[in-house]
Amino acid sequence: MGSIWRVTRYLFRYRGLFYLTLGLAIGSTLFLMAVPQVIRIVLDDIIAPGRPDLLLWGVAALAGCYLAREALNSLRIRINNILEQKVLFDLRRDLHRKLLELPVAYFDRRKSGEIASRVIEDVQNVERVVLDGTEQGTVAILTVLGIAVILFIQQPALAALVILPLPLVIWLSLLHFRATRRNWSRVRESAGQLNALLVEDIQGNRLISSFALRDREAGRFDHEANELRWRTLKAMFRWSYHGPATSFIMSLGSVAVVGFGGYLLMQADPSDPRAFGFGDFVAFFAYCALLYQPVNQLNGLNHLFAAGKASAERVFEILDHPVEVTSPPDPKPFPEGLLEVRYRGVTFSYAERAAVIHSLDLTLPAGQVTAIVGHTGAGKSTLANLLLRYYDVTAGAVLINGIDVRHLDLDALRQHIGFVAQDPFLFDGTVAENLLLAREDAREADLWEALEAACATEFVQALPEGLDTLIGERGIRLSMGEKQRLTIARVILRNPPLVILDEATSSVDTLTEARIQTAIDNLVRRRTTLVIAHRLSTVSRADQIVVLDHGTIRERGTHADLLKQGGLYARLWKTQTDLIPDLDEDLLLPDQRS
Repeated sequence: MGSIWRVTRYLFRYRGLFYLTLGLAIGSTLFLMAVPQVIRIVLDDIIAPGRPDLLLWGVAALAGCYLAREALNSLRIRINNILEQKVLFDLRRDLHRKLLELPVAYFDRRKSGEIASRVIEDVQNVERVVLDGTEQGTVAILTVLGIAVILFIQQPALAALVILPLPLVIWLSLLHFRATRRNWSRVRESAGQLNALLVEDIQGNRLISSFALRDREAGRFDHEANELRWRTLKAMFRWSYHGPATSFIMSLGSVAVVGFGGYLLMQADPSDPRAFGFGDFVAFFAYCALLYQPVNQLNGLNHLFAAGKASAERVFEILDHPVEVTSPPDPKPFPEGLLEVRYRGVTFSYAERAAVIHSLDLTLPAGQVTAIVGHTGAGKSTLANLLLRYYDVTAGAVLINGIDVRHLDLDALRQHIGFVAQDPFLFDGTVAENLLLAREDAREADLWEALEAACATEFVQALPEGLDTLIGERGIRLSMGEKQRLTIARVILRNPPLVILDEATSSVDTLTEARIQTAIDNLVRRRTTLVIAHRLSTVSRADQIVVLDHGTIRERGTHADLLKQGGLYARLWKTQTDLIPDLDEDLLLPDQRS
């Protein structure tokens, strides 16, 4: 119950509301518990003696009990709803903030739909357990104890028969909880997989249509949905015999009341006012029903707790996940002016994989462009990840003006780096809103200036609402080239001293590449720049080109120097120029031109 208990801490942030709703629930229950006593008085003291003058008062008292109960219930429900939404908000907020802090590696190993399932569905399940379980469970336990005391005061022998089945019911309920807990864990796992598949299909809907994969994806969805259905049914089937079985056991108490209570009633002396009378019998039977109602409720909460514990464990798996990359407690101030980046003896390996960078020494001169090229898997993007501290080095250090990046404030580090990725990400909003992410206080003139530098003014002006045009989720209403130029404009607006370009032109055609390249030239001017590229034509003008091969530096120099060496870079260049015969001859050396 550790995970459930941890969730109750969210509840106790609002002790006042919780105790108020609990008090209202107890008050409502007390009025209900008074009903059998009112009925006993009406039967024994009004109807039996023939007092019609008091009957109206008896009926009014009975109606008053019911009215007071429902009035308190109405207020309790209202307050409970407020408390419920506060707890939900806090739990989801903490989850979202933790997700924002988690390292990139966490998301690399998990599907986005599965994570979303935890934040939405599992939190809802946990909230239901905490609020319903805590309030209803507490009231149910107090009700059982209160009625048990009343029954033993009224008729101890008969009360013992009524209470007798309860230990067996409690034992069976504990067995049921242990058995179903594992089943509900599997149910939540399947629900996460189904959500992950659904999100994947939504994001990849164009690919599914273009490759005519609808039948395939429908089959995958049916498989996951069926898996969830069967696992849910397996968890519920246990309740199908546990619930009725425990209800039958408890109903034996009612049978005992009719049998033994009827015997006591027949043996009672009508002339003895303390004898067990008809009113006592009816009241006792009513209390018996009121006793088993909260017991049944506790039995149902046991089923709810089994499902809620599975969800709570999934929620706290996120909240408890360690954040490997954090800011130091006493960070050094970020250096000013032109920045030099140095990789000093850097070794790095991803989790459960061999090292992808081996004892690498590399300097990115201040204000210059350094390009990293090489085969796929050579470790190019890893260098960008280490500079951004998406990961920390296994050995060695990444230095900016001699300061280890691990000694800098994490937000300050990333605020001084402009990152243009291969797959540009834009939020569902307007052009202006996406640009203002870089600098919230930017004026409209600043936006147009950044767009001009990114060669994006023309297409933005052609949009229906210009800067106020909604571009859709992930910028779906724009072409890849337009999205990339908006991303570059966003970085230009931020004006960072460090720039990383990770395959910024790999997904566009040659004409669009030329436009983006012009924007990139404007971006990297007077900035320390790390360019990662497959297309060597995009880096031929770099101040320094570094050729990586299996995590080590194979060659370094200018474009002309590397071609003269005739090594790996020259072979890669020749391969690409053979595939693109109309490559701009200005990029070739004189002896290589036709």
